[in-house]
Amino acid sequence: MIHHYLRQIYRFIYPLIYARSQFKLFLKASLQDIRLRTLALASATDYFSGFVRPVPITAPFGQSMLVLAPHQDDEAIGCGGALALQVRAGCDAAILMLTDGAEGCEDLGLTPQAATEIRNNESIKAAAVIGMEPPVFLGHKSLEAGFSRAVEQIRNEIVRRTADAIFVPFVLDGHPDHRTTNYLLAEALAGLQRPIRILQYEVWGLCIPNVVLVIDDVMEAKVDMLNCFALANSALDYTHSTKGLNMFHSRMLGAGVCRYAERYFELPASEYIELVRKVRQDAAAARLNPGSL
Repeated sequence: MIHHYLRQIYRFIYPLIYARSQFKLFLKASLQDIRLRTLALASATDYFSGFVRPVPITAPFGQSMLVLAPHQDDEAIGCGGALALQVRAGCDAAILMLTDGAEGCEDLGLTPQAATEIRNNESIKAAAVIGMEPPVFLGHKSLEAGFSRAVEQIRNEIVRRTADAIFVPFVLDGHPDHRTTNYLLAEALAGLQRPIRILQYEVWGLCIPNVVLVIDDVMEAKVDMLNCFALANSALDYTHSTKGLNMFHSRMLGAGVCRYAERYFELPASEYIELVRKVRQDAAAARLNPGSL
């Protein structure tokens, strides 16, 4: 059955291989009818990279860029290069940190308060590396428990900053907080009439890339940002792994074009909302019938 769905994906995308402008916003059509867990599997295995050619994009991302980060360090891992390029272009960039980052602190011998203080300070230092103001820390212990309040806070921040582009983890990312962040953003965007670009970034998994950003000029700054997260790096070397991933993604643009790149899945807000609602529906159906594919 999985092979059947993947063949459906391939038959839909193949005609778009050489039509890059059409591909950029492809998900609105056939792919929304395919079970989301199959899409997640295809994304995790980087299935699409063999025949999808992402569209190169450049900074700035409008006059006001807003990054939603579920945890301290997600902003640097997923879109540190984009943040650095936005700041370099002289345009506004801001980070909204959703959780307190204290999950799992007991394994490190820390109290929740101590873990939150350490992780927030690390994010402040990382932002300062590229000349940004400190993130706005919402401090939620649980995004599910604080859902309604978080939706309101995100909407207020979008309006206050007149955000042109919002960066958020990929909706099929394996971490539940990353998926919930998309549910929050989709709710926050509902009713807002301004055109807003939504760019979904990679943290714990690969995205379905339809745009790619060259970050050669700011890769050193991104590494410096990543090095600020000493607590997370003590458990897993995010600096090393992220640098390697960005190096690997340089293949998206061919030999000699770049050395490092970030990949995103971009949609306009209206189509993003539709996609996230479909993901939530499928996730709810899977919980009710966990044996289904």
